[in-house]
Amino acid sequence: MDVDVSGVGDGLVVSGSFISISQWFDKKKGKAMGLSTLGAGFGSVCMAPVIAMLVDQFNYFGTMLIIGSLLLHDSVGGALYRPPPVTPARRLLNTLMDDEEPLLEAETKLSGEVI
Repeated sequence: MDVDVSGVGDGLVVSGSFISISQWFDKKKGKAMGLSTLGAGFGSVCMAPVIAMLVDQFNYFGTMLIIGSLLLHDSVGGALYRPPPVTPARRLLNTLMDDEEPLLEAETKLSGEVI
């Protein structure tokens, strides 16, 4: 049961961070996503020996309390996620993505020419 809850929580944290990274980075999005994925994988590799040591020191219940308190800090990090500022280029892109506006008008706005 604990593993299922941890997997769901990790999935929520990782998906939220990927969405935030993809919104903030336009030019070097691949590098930013790669570093984020690297950090998640590195943390998983490092946590296995740490958990084994904690189980030896504090038993299973104490280990779950410690890990739960560490992971509670993810909610603080998640509360700091903010959408990127709306620039004119991003506003135009959002306008082009709306289905309510005909494509011809969107092309006119993009080129600046009146047809």
